[in-house]
Amino acid sequence: MSDSDSGNSPSEHTRQLEAIVQSSPDALLVKDTDGRYQFANEAAADFLDRDVADVLGRTDADLFGEVSARDLREQELQVLDAETTETFEESLPIEGDVGDGGDERVFETTCSPYYDADGDLAGTMSICRDVTDRKVRERTLEDQRDELATLDRINEVVQEVIRTLIGEPTRAEIEQAVCDRLVDTELYRTAWTGEPDPSGSKLTGVAGSGLSEKALAVIDAIDPSEGSGEPAASAYHDQKTEAVQSIRDDATLPEDVREGLLDLGYHSGIVVPIRYGDTTYGLLGVGTDRPSAFSDREVDAFDALGEVIGFTINAVKHRRLALSDTVVELTFRLTGSESFYVVASEQLGCTIRLEGMAAGPEGNLLFYDAISGVDPEAVRDLADDWDAVEDARLVNDDGEAALFEFTVSGSSLVLTLSEYGAKPKEAISEGGEATVVAELPADADVRSVVEQIRARFPEVELAAKRETERNVQTAREFRHDLDQRLTDAQRTALRASYFAGYYEWPRDSTAEDIAASLGISSPTFHQHIRKAQRELLCTFFDRDADRP
Repeated sequence: MSDSDSGNSPSEHTRQLEAIVQSSPDALLVKDTDGRYQFANEAAADFLDRDVADVLGRTDADLFGEVSARDLREQELQVLDAETTETFEESLPIEGDVGDGGDERVFETTCSPYYDADGDLAGTMSICRDVTDRKVRERTLEDQRDELATLDRINEVVQEVIRTLIGEPTRAEIEQAVCDRLVDTELYRTAWTGEPDPSGSKLTGVAGSGLSEKALAVIDAIDPSEGSGEPAASAYHDQKTEAVQSIRDDATLPEDVREGLLDLGYHSGIVVPIRYGDTTYGLLGVGTDRPSAFSDREVDAFDALGEVIGFTINAVKHRRLALSDTVVELTFRLTGSESFYVVASEQLGCTIRLEGMAAGPEGNLLFYDAISGVDPEAVRDLADDWDAVEDARLVNDDGEAALFEFTVSGSSLVLTLSEYGAKPKEAISEGGEATVVAELPADADVRSVVEQIRARFPEVELAAKRETERNVQTAREFRHDLDQRLTDAQRTALRASYFAGYYEWPRDSTAEDIAASLGISSPTFHQHIRKAQRELLCTFFDRDADRP
């Protein structure tokens, strides 16, 4: 249909085309065969943050720099040589002058040959659509998928660490399995474990996967001592996982360590405390050639991995102790004003004996102590003034000794011994001095444990060390011991309660049901069952023979 047929004059047709071109949200561009801009619509000018007049006559090198211009020109020449339409994707700096740090945006460009009125090839015409937001969404989704895949792989490592317990591994086997598994994921180039030596300024016992001689030399240059400011020091002493997202730009890394890591091709890394409770057994270090490789969720996952490794190491230590017939008995003496028990025994002139302990709320510990030779109110008053004692509750007072429940925050010698695989047998404070007796397996590294204890509690002195045989009780001996403790009435009440489902939830039988079946009153049944349960627990915890 001609212009005359539609009622539009050539000038009106031109105005319509111009309106369509200028209202398009896509950048429309025309270049000559030399690559100089001959036309740009308003959208193109807006994207370039320039006036249209400032674009015309310029080349891509003028607008985007030589590197980007080279790629664009290659694509245009393909279109000009083949005289075909091509679609490609390009990333361009589109704000400000070249070199002033303008933002980069992504365009999807359809480029076609452009012909003059005589039908000769005159240049190219391009339609450029800004797809930056779409690409950002795609990259975000891809990053999320990669992050989930990474978290799945870390979770697999956690599961494998837990499974290693079945095979009764050593600590070295546990740590090596973790390092091997992390490197096998191909997400990380190196994984290693180690711990500060007695001086605290060097790492010792370093082992792992993906370690070259150069990598070991860089690790040897790490200073984990408190106050060095390095990531390894913070991870070990503050029990805080430290991620280094850019090795090149991280100011906490010494120059020799930074240069060594960069020479090896590493761009980011993470140092994880291997810990259980208040005790840090060592460090797990992981390096990768990916920059900014550790998201917040990945850091949290590594933090949890460090706790799982620490728990596993602790479980192995305690299992070795439980299976040992021969143990090393260590006696520690503790003095000084840092211990509540030491200060209380001196100021109040009392004797404090640890009866047992349990985990309390919010990471606190519950200590159950028998205290004699002092008014319980004086103990409570002193505890109220002690920051580490969150609460002091009098459980009972039989006139000879008062049993207190102390809720204590922070570390303690008894807990730290337990976390290093020792079993505290006795803890007594008297006359301004505390004595703690603990057992270790005969094949344990006693020197290492003692050094770690002294590092945490400088005022502690190792007073004695001796090897002794343990009196291991079999299951049959346990049942016989319990049977000797129970009266006939208590034994009958306990058996009837068990078989009648009294200990199920919800209960299959009430106390009144069982009392009626036994032909006794409900108060009498409760008396028998309470005493029977107490004897069972005393036998299990071996309260009289093995404290705590």
